[in-house]
Amino acid sequence: MNTTHRPLPSFRRRHGALAGLAVLLYLTPGTADASPFRLPVRLALVRPAPLLAVFDAREELKAAYNKALGQYNNLELDPALAGLDAALSGKEATDPATAPLRMLRAVIIFSNTGKADQTAAAFQDAVKADYNVALPTELRSPDLQKLLDKARKDSGIAAPSEAFQHTPPDLADACGKDIVFTAIASQVPDGGQLAFYWRPKGQGEFKTATMDSFGNLASVTLTASDHGDKPVEYFFYIFDASNAEKGNKGDQENPLSLEIECKKEVAEKPKEKPKEKPKSLMPRVFINIGLGTGLGLARGVADQSYKQYSPANTGFTYGPAEFACSIARWHAGNGGLPDPVEFQNALTGLDPSQFAGYDAMTLSANYQQDKCGDHHPVKTGMASAPFHIAPEIGVRIGRALVISGFARLQVVTGSKVYRDDPGLDLATSYNQNVISANPEGVRTKPGFTGAGGIKIKYFLGQDEQKFRLFVGGMVGGGFARLRVPMGFANDKNGNSVPDDQESAFDADAANQCLPVWPYGGGGCGNDQQIIFAGQVAMNADKAQRIDTVRIGGGFIGGLFGFNYQIVKNFALFGEIGVSVWFPKTSSFLIDLTLGPAITF
Repeated sequence: MNTTHRPLPSFRRRHGALAGLAVLLYLTPGTADASPFRLPVRLALVRPAPLLAVFDAREELKAAYNKALGQYNNLELDPALAGLDAALSGKEATDPATAPLRMLRAVIIFSNTGKADQTAAAFQDAVKADYNVALPTELRSPDLQKLLDKARKDSGIAAPSEAFQHTPPDLADACGKDIVFTAIASQVPDGGQLAFYWRPKGQGEFKTATMDSFGNLASVTLTASDHGDKPVEYFFYIFDASNAEKGNKGDQENPLSLEIECKKEVAEKPKEKPKEKPKSLMPRVFINIGLGTGLGLARGVADQSYKQYSPANTGFTYGPAEFACSIARWHAGNGGLPDPVEFQNALTGLDPSQFAGYDAMTLSANYQQDKCGDHHPVKTGMASAPFHIAPEIGVRIGRALVISGFARLQVVTGSKVYRDDPGLDLATSYNQNVISANPEGVRTKPGFTGAGGIKIKYFLGQDEQKFRLFVGGMVGGGFARLRVPMGFANDKNGNSVPDDQESAFDADAANQCLPVWPYGGGGCGNDQQIIFAGQVAMNADKAQRIDTVRIGGGFIGGLFGFNYQIVKNFALFGEIGVSVWFPKTSSFLIDLTLGPAITF
């Protein structure tokens, strides 16, 4: 961050919708300008100062602003507004870093609705975050500027009296670390920039550093090697596009001061302790590579299978709500189900022939997002967890106690779930999967399944024995999956009806014909549709669908096993672990794990 000793520089940064490349503009003495800052005559690149982790959140806000501005320019107003709302969620209303996002949100509301009251209210939110928040040139219009000025007047907030608002950095934990300086300018002129000047207290000329700005909020990082844990003097300046001064906080005659004082403690040389004789002949370190399988209690709902419909079965009625759910699930692919407004919009984007039998208004009125999101319940009972790998590193504490950290990586879940291909576009999926008499489908698998924790083992028997039993306990977090036969076939055409139970229509209590999606075109119960649904059922793979149930979140349990020390640095181990998993889906799991161990 240091620069060479030169006359006090002025620098500017190009501005568009985003901040551009930062350069310092250095001056030479003898210019006509009477101020201490001269017109620039040459450029020098400055080494950028690293931002501390505390500014990661602001970088996320800048990224969200950039993305929303791009969507706004492409007239994607609803996605842009949704992205801004998500980025602002949980943020303090008075955080000046959120002011540009709140300002852009107001612009989008005005463009989307044209409602002055809503726009003014959104502008007031921006003003509360930063009283002097301004419209960028490319977004500026007389109507918007008028609404922003009114919002500033109606906010009841007094305008800042100084060109800069600045709070000195907290020095509670500054020794040996980078220090971030922040300042909020009353307003950065179009094309202007903020400058930061500093020097070791009372020593030499002031040096310059680039400032990273977002709206009127700017920051710069003074590295630990720059300040050297010693007091520094500093001040800020604002320049417009022509490099004219527009305000400052401190100056070279009256700088601000940061009193950094760090006393380096000299660590006492530890006294050498006499070497103790080993208390046990057991190895000190155990590196276990376990391979195993498990058995547990399956309960709850399946991981991948939505609740399936059986229109041909007595006691179930496939009505317009189920018809709407079938379309929504297919339309969503691997994503989340649409809300009611998104579902209504999705229907308008489909060919009406794709939901013949009902009109869009009826389907929208019967669509229930929560109910459609239900997954199929599984029959409670014992189920397998086919194969896992369990690496573990343990250290002996005392004579016979070992504490270890371990992982349980379930690399095989045993699921066999086939569905319509979510990678296809809607038109291709409809033609190749939904209305195919023999849909191929694709196999899908659950996500990564892993857990880890801590084990405590106590070894029984004499030290000199090669074969030793142990008992212990374990605790940790993560998830396991149990392999569950579902009792029905797969749904390769994606209409939420198992293929071997395919039916073109159902009937209600009054024996009124109810179409099943995607059938019903040309009249409910059309013979051609009945034949087509029958072909799907006849061609269906009758193999039972195998899904999984995820258990866990956390677990606690006990274990029993053995360690057989074959040679000095190599052993075999085996253990049985019985654990209770909670709280998301409570269950219990019995694991059998065997494998080699490297010991030291």
